[in-house]
Amino acid sequence: MVDEKMLSKCKDGVILINTARGVLVDTMALITALESGKVGGADVDVMEDKSKLYYYDRRETLLHNKGLALLNSYSNVIVTHHMAFYTEQCVETMVRDSLRGAVCDAEERENPWRVQ
Repeated sequence: MVDEKMLSKCKDGVILINTARGVLVDTMALITALESGKVGGADVDVMEDKSKLYYYDRRETLLHNKGLALLNSYSNVIVTHHMAFYTEQCVETMVRDSLRGAVCDAEERENPWRVQ
């Protein structure tokens, strides 16, 4: 949806915020628009090809995601991990079901929460 063509129609200096889905924004088009000044800044908590990057300590790891590395280097871009599902109810459910799954495993019973 947000590609070079769409960004060219925006006012100069537009601020882009993507908290929906990473694939909605063409990362390289965003980078080009940031470098040209077409986009004045961006805030993203989702982006293309981010799987296996978040929720792990990657300070000592070479990231094979050029777009993320470039966006992280810009002072007018904020990149955070996706927090949309961290409501009190969701966290409570995640913890409760994780514990229930661990008990099922410990008791060698079927674990309906096991990821196959």
